[in-house]
Amino acid sequence: MGIWDNAFKIPEPPEPTEDEKRLLDALADKVRRRGMGDIAAFAVESTSPLHNLGAQGLTFIEPALTAFFKKEEVEKYRALLENRKAVKYLVERLNAETPKKEDPDVKKRP
Repeated sequence: MGIWDNAFKIPEPPEPTEDEKRLLDALADKVRRRGMGDIAAFAVESTSPLHNLGAQGLTFIEPALTAFFKKEEVEKYRALLENRKAVKYLVERLNAETPKKEDPDVKKRP
């Protein structure tokens, strides 16, 4: 059975780098500030089988996107879409609890 051990093995994706984590953190913070963290996490998780297809779609429309974004930014987002671990990190950040602001109208007990 030695020949079949690695026959259908899919390579494990790399962990997101610190730069990619900063990019994903900023994206997650923007979404959570708008109160859409749970909905966005649900949408990202439910479309996980289509992430590679979406990355290929970005490749297809990249010439049009470079009119609005830098080519490097489009390539970063495409690479993140293809990386399962980066998408998992984004979902974790979207589900993270946002710090609650204190309501100035509520009085604290002494």
